[in-house]
Amino acid sequence: MKWYGNGPEESYIDRKHGARLGIFNSTAKESISQYVIPQECGNKTEVRWLEVVDKEEIGLKFSAITPFECSVLPYTCHELESAAHLYDLNSNPNYTVININKIQMGVGGDDSWGACTHAEYLIPSNAPLNFTFKISYKN
Repeated sequence: MKWYGNGPEESYIDRKHGARLGIFNSTAKESISQYVIPQECGNKTEVRWLEVVDKEEIGLKFSAITPFECSVLPYTCHELESAAHLYDLNSNPNYTVININKIQMGVGGDDSWGACTHAEYLIPSNAPLNFTFKISYKN
């Protein structure tokens, strides 16, 4: 994967101040965070475009006028949430899961004992969210 957005590590709307805007390269497997318990991870913020290609550089490009958020992982959300440990996950997955989002809620946690996400990083549920992106073939 290659993207123009915040990186090089994962970032969230309430955790993006440590990220920098640039063009970065990674793999789906490298996007898995080494959390004690597997969970959703690898989000990228303020992405202008994302390319996901195979070894021959053939794949897809996602682009948008307004920045979006995304993740590229070798596991589904269900697989991540069902695993108690990283070693419970298939060590040789054979697919790639691409998530494209307008925005994702902040992760919260000003402390390690369950602090809620700050109000400015919540997504309002009383109004529709719309965004448009283009998917194109990359070769």
